[in-house]
Amino acid sequence: MTLEVLCGGCGKVLYSGYDLRSPKEVVRASGGKCTGCGKPIIPSDFTLEVLKAEETV
Repeated sequence: MTLEVLCGGCGKVLYSGYDLRSPKEVVRASGGKCTGCGKPIIPSDFTLEVLKAEETV
């Protein structure tokens, strides 16, 4: 299962991978700002949403 962390402002993927990352790790890796829109990333603003992926055959 792939995990993704998206910017709440523009929807840019800030992290995509198989390992669960803490909000602080994602913020640190991006320099504290979204690389797409420049919006500051604040760990306390993170929310979790689980979506079922479409199966491909």
